[in-house]
Amino acid sequence: MIGNSGISRRAVATFIILLILCGLAVCFLVERNSQFEHLKMEKLILNQSYKIADVLTRLFYKAQVLSALVIRENGNLENFEKEAAPLVDDPAILNVLAAPGGVVRAVYPLKGNEAVLGLNFFEDGAGNQEAREARDTGRLVLGGPFTLVQGGQALVGRLPVYLDDGKGEKLFWGLISVSLKFPQALDATDLGKLSELGLAYEIWRISPETNEKQVIAHSASGCGDDAPYIEVPLAILNADWFFRISPIKLWHQYPQSWLYISLGVLISFLLAMLVQHNLDLRRIRSQLENAAYHDPLTGILNRRGLFERLPGLISVGKSFSLYYLDLNKFKAFNDTYGHAVGDRILQLFAACVRKRMDFPHFFARIGGDEFILIAYGEENEEKADRLFKGIRVALQDQAVEGAGDVRISFSMGKAVYPRDGSNTDELIAHADADMYLEKRGRSGRSGETA
Repeated sequence: MIGNSGISRRAVATFIILLILCGLAVCFLVERNSQFEHLKMEKLILNQSYKIADVLTRLFYKAQVLSALVIRENGNLENFEKEAAPLVDDPAILNVLAAPGGVVRAVYPLKGNEAVLGLNFFEDGAGNQEAREARDTGRLVLGGPFTLVQGGQALVGRLPVYLDDGKGEKLFWGLISVSLKFPQALDATDLGKLSELGLAYEIWRISPETNEKQVIAHSASGCGDDAPYIEVPLAILNADWFFRISPIKLWHQYPQSWLYISLGVLISFLLAMLVQHNLDLRRIRSQLENAAYHDPLTGILNRRGLFERLPGLISVGKSFSLYYLDLNKFKAFNDTYGHAVGDRILQLFAACVRKRMDFPHFFARIGGDEFILIAYGEENEEKADRLFKGIRVALQDQAVEGAGDVRISFSMGKAVYPRDGSNTDELIAHADADMYLEKRGRSGRSGETA
């Protein structure tokens, strides 16, 4: 009967090895995609940084136009509203104002910004630190985002204005300020398009008031703590901001990653099953060949198996011995005690011979109670002769279940190649005749028919 031994170790090992290789391939693909993503992010973050700086700087430098007006008018603000109106040409601009001596005296548009009039930028308050920095450094300074006194968040550019005192000296006049609505001021920078590209962003700084991280702007999804990111400094006027972008999704959140993994597992499984299938076919073939060349009762070679091997042994040309064995009184035992006992006799005899033959040999059952053993090698011929004597003694001590006091014995004939024959038929005929001489001698001594 041909059985299935289950999944082989080779198939399991194949599956594991292929799974590891596929895992490495998936890691390679993920890493390659990550590298492409990194290159894309590098290009995007640089372009976006330039755009943010350009948009904000362009709006803040409108303060220089108003500064030129104040200087031209020698600090007179009568025409401030008329000159300021054309400058408020961008929806991101909340207001522009003039603060001589640091105190706000003019603002455009006035509506909605009334609360800022009279505000002293050099007192304590949000954004006033940047006002003092502008006064002390003489440069346009960026402040915010912070909450305005009139409400809302804004980014503010403070520009100091200096007037000529007529003696060649420059005297501090006050500040010109441009306030940008926040976060609307970032609308023109196209930060929202980053989300369409699968990227999250975050702009932050170290707050001058608290000396802690302050997030200025971020995407709806935010930058995950575990996500790979690129961060660059974002210098706008005096402000030291930082701009970070990262993928919204990690590698395991993309369907194609799981597709790669699934394909890897599937390919590993299919190839492992192919290996298992080939092993099963080889095992079935081996079992079929074994069934074709072996006796199912005793497990030794059958007639076909012996005759397949014997010509090859003859072709080598070296001497070997062929022993023809026939069980005595087997038919009588079979008829008296039944075929089950007869089968046990055959099995016990075959097992006893195989147990003692510890040298190269062929052992076959070629008929009902007829066996042939071939011992090749001259030194093994003498050894086989001695072993057969021991086998005869051992069989006399071997009881057969269900057969009373029956003891197994056998008659044996021998032929030596090439002395007694040059081919299979001659050798078997010689050994068979020699066996019958012993059997007739045994029958004559016992007075019974063998």
